[in-house]
Amino acid sequence: MAYSGDNAKGLSQTIMNETLPSRIHEMFPRYVKALESLIQIPSISFENFDQNEVWRSAQAVKALFEEHGFQNAQLLSPSTGRPSVFAEIKTKESNPTILLYAHHDVQPTMREALWESAPFAPEIRNGRLYGRGAADDKAGIVLHLAAATQALAVCGDSMPNIKVLIEGEEECGSSGFGDLLSKNRELLRCDAVIIADLSNFAEGTPSITTTLRGMSAVSVIVRAMKTPLHSGSWSGPIPDPVQALCKMIASLTDSDGNILIEHFSDALIPPTGEEEKSYDALHYSEAQFRKEASLLAGTRILGGRDSILKTLWRKPSIVVTAFEAGSRTQAGNVLQDSAYARIGIRLAPGMSAEPCTRLLMEHLKKNCPSGLKVSFAPEDGADPFTTDISHPYFAKIKEAMTIAYGNEAKFIGCGASIPGAQLFRNTFGDIPILMTGLEDPKSNAHSENESLSLQDFEHGILAEALFFEGLCQ
Repeated sequence: MAYSGDNAKGLSQTIMNETLPSRIHEMFPRYVKALESLIQIPSISFENFDQNEVWRSAQAVKALFEEHGFQNAQLLSPSTGRPSVFAEIKTKESNPTILLYAHHDVQPTMREALWESAPFAPEIRNGRLYGRGAADDKAGIVLHLAAATQALAVCGDSMPNIKVLIEGEEECGSSGFGDLLSKNRELLRCDAVIIADLSNFAEGTPSITTTLRGMSAVSVIVRAMKTPLHSGSWSGPIPDPVQALCKMIASLTDSDGNILIEHFSDALIPPTGEEEKSYDALHYSEAQFRKEASLLAGTRILGGRDSILKTLWRKPSIVVTAFEAGSRTQAGNVLQDSAYARIGIRLAPGMSAEPCTRLLMEHLKKNCPSGLKVSFAPEDGADPFTTDISHPYFAKIKEAMTIAYGNEAKFIGCGASIPGAQLFRNTFGDIPILMTGLEDPKSNAHSENESLSLQDFEHGILAEALFFEGLCQ
């Protein structure tokens, strides 16, 4: 472990107990085995997969918490049917209550032929645990379990009350999660939330995520006639809907990727001075970004004068996620009757999904040439999320993570979305929501060969346990 007495210099006495790191280190092999047992269950929450496995996963998670002494363990089923798991540790009513969140459902395995080991047969190689859900997010489940039980063993009833909520449908959009929170508001009521579903900036660099981008998407169809036509007989007088849609999409951004939709970014919130300082301290280079993104030589990075991290975390983006116009394998000399695209938008802090989706559709319709018919199918979106790091819990968890990892914790942003963060705020009001996690750039979450750094796993458990110890009263 990287923990040592030297790491503890400047740490408040409340979290300098040497018992915690030694206890966690001794128990760590057991926690790895617990994680391996969860990985073996293919709890893919997408509808075309066996949903009985999601139920089996929920039962296994419930049993795991019961085995480790948690009380009132139960399944909570939303209207969509994929169960979440609740459990708790009660200490004293006067102590603060912390709600710990993770999820037990996982992504599909993608191309199984590219996995170096079977996705649901966990395997340790070179200090990393491989398997679907190893990092995203079954490690978060065991992290919460281990940190809470170890802190309880040291603190006794002076420790915060702990509630745990392990969602079963995060990967497929959390469509029933808001309703689940609303129906169980009193059961879940808390003073703060820790979401263990984010990433560290790099392996060994503990990170606290303070912002998430939101997301939305629109499917658009441009149509010129009722049926495809022979291009030799009809092209020229008749406008090509494929070119029309390409022009419409091209009108969305300038050459630096800046969005040209009028009023689209009016509500954008810039990063605070402390956030900017934390971003700069990461020293993220263009060369590192190119390597991690597997960019081809010559590809120009967009964003203008803004840094790569600011562009990723604090600016909106537009991406064409699907495009269809005829068949690639059966392409002929055809004037297509229509063209289709799915356009995804990532929304930076301050923006809102509903008005931004509407502005996108209005812009596309305005820029549709030649009087062609355009139709839209907007999808439900998720608003961006930002949290106030001035609450003392943020300083406490940053301090605990710095000690546990032996490396200064950083405040970072995230370009992706976690709908649950805003749903927690909608349900419980303006309480601190601390977003941590165990993924890193090597984790390959959502891709083949997903993996977890075992050293960061142990450090993450210690960090959260130290945070709880720091709240002992």
